[in-house]
Amino acid sequence: MLRVTTLRASLVTLLILFGAGQAGAVEDTLAQAVTEFGSLNGVVLACKQHALTARMREIMVDTVPKERNVGELFETATSKSFLDFGAAGKACPDGKRLAEDIELGRSKLQKAVGQGT
Repeated sequence: MLRVTTLRASLVTLLILFGAGQAGAVEDTLAQAVTEFGSLNGVVLACKQHALTARMREIMVDTVPKERNVGELFETATSKSFLDFGAAGKACPDGKRLAEDIELGRSKLQKAVGQGT
């Protein structure tokens, strides 16, 4: 009887750890997608593409969880990208290319939160 109880406890522990590992993977995927999207937002801001900036804000509001850490990741990546882009003196991509990159980023965000496309 003790052996069965120990086996059950071990199984429950493994299931909990497996579930936590999966949640961590989802969180990592979301963090990466949000960071990439924020980096793109910094470029869009630096290139003064205001309509695309509004589109990105709409995507964030409609797609990702409304959590402080998610917003902070996005804002930090945006700020860093904006400053790096300006300091490097890079040329702005055209609006069509940026719009395509935004849609790719939207797809990554949706996949990361389980909306899938």
